[in-house]
Amino acid sequence: MNNPSLLTVRALVVGAWLACSSMAQVNWSQVAGSAAPMAYGASAWDAARGRLVAFGGEQGAAQTDATRTFDPATSAWTLQNPPTRPSARRRPAMAFDAARGECVMFGGGAGASTFLADTWTWNGSTWTQRFPAVAPSPRFGAAMAYDSARQVVVLFGGFVPSGQDIADVWEWDGAAWTQRSFTGGPQARGAHRLAYDTARGVTVLYGGYRTPSQSTLADTWTWDGASWTTGGSGPGSLCDQLFVYDDFRQRVVLFGGLRIQGALQTDLNATWEWNGATWTQRTTATVPSARSAMACGFAPVSPGRVLSAGGATNTGTQFGTTFGLTPTTPATVTSFGSGCPTTAGPVQLNPLSMPYVGSTFVLEVGGGPALSFVGIIAFGGSNTQWNGLPLPLDLTLIGAPGCQALISLDILATVLLTNGAGSTTWALPNQPSLVGLGFFTQGVILDPLSPLPFQIGASSGRQFTVGSP
Repeated sequence: MNNPSLLTVRALVVGAWLACSSMAQVNWSQVAGSAAPMAYGASAWDAARGRLVAFGGEQGAAQTDATRTFDPATSAWTLQNPPTRPSARRRPAMAFDAARGECVMFGGGAGASTFLADTWTWNGSTWTQRFPAVAPSPRFGAAMAYDSARQVVVLFGGFVPSGQDIADVWEWDGAAWTQRSFTGGPQARGAHRLAYDTARGVTVLYGGYRTPSQSTLADTWTWDGASWTTGGSGPGSLCDQLFVYDDFRQRVVLFGGLRIQGALQTDLNATWEWNGATWTQRTTATVPSARSAMACGFAPVSPGRVLSAGGATNTGTQFGTTFGLTPTTPATVTSFGSGCPTTAGPVQLNPLSMPYVGSTFVLEVGGGPALSFVGIIAFGGSNTQWNGLPLPLDLTLIGAPGCQALISLDILATVLLTNGAGSTTWALPNQPSLVGLGFFTQGVILDPLSPLPFQIGASSGRQFTVGSP
């Protein structure tokens, strides 16, 4: 692989003329004014269908079996009517299983004192109950997150009939639950939250409520699939908070929650972010009112939005609004031009994160046949000319008819492929003058099965601008 620092050096030179400005802030904005799901339900971002899915919930003594989905493109919630659905419940746990393309939901509480232990999956149109031979014990208030590296859904803790809470780890592989053993780790709790940190390959836990002490917790933990590691505190003790991993900015976002200290209950509305090492409170121009128990998820549509829907106060007031958190100066990406396929199909070039100062930027090239083991991701400062030649440049003369060079080939990063796909990572310095800088990329895959003299397939182009997180 070519030296990734070259991109950083060139970016610094090209971007030096930009006015140096202070780091922009993130901000909340209302994206829907009504119809948010009931508080104390389960939610997950359905990446296969581009929808935020919410199920169940509770208001007063009333519980619901409603399934609602939110479409960011229309900013509207839709009440679904699946032919099969779970029973009404509060505080079930849910996560999206990307390997199987479905939402997974476990447990919850029904009525005043019934603890559930059923497993359900949602495929975008109906619910299916699953009957694994072994499953976690009945509980509500557990938390789940999907570990994309190991392709399992991780479940931790919850409220159990004994009243002592629980501190076990279970993992779902699409067919079976497996309990994981560990030494040490978080205290037993419920109403906590989990989120999977893709950049660091760990599941992050924060907060929750301890029934024996009747108080909330203020601890951070990470799970790597074998053991727990404790982290720092910052947001203070709380439970039922929004807790979402922002894939584009590579950080966990926490908002709101409820602080409980015996009989004293305090609704919160602060926004915090975890970068893998420390918590930082963010100041926003718009601040949603204090609340907890929201439906939430990360919608990876430009510019990338953390969604917070509904929620409730400790006095029982519920909200119908939906808010989105975005950077005020977001990184952006647009496509241009056309590519030429490999023998396996079109070449894909997808950002797994977005270019923000002070963060890593991950690009994946894919679409090659299984025998392809090398790809190239080109980075350039122009999509109009390269060394005096106008772009796009027809590659017929070098033995690749139908293929075009769409960008200036200033930097070439070699990527090793597995099953026709691979990625490269660039570190952007924490320098405000880079914000707004534009650059271009194109992916190429070497295809040993191609009939072309020059055996390649190429992606369409991507134009990026650097954002401020």
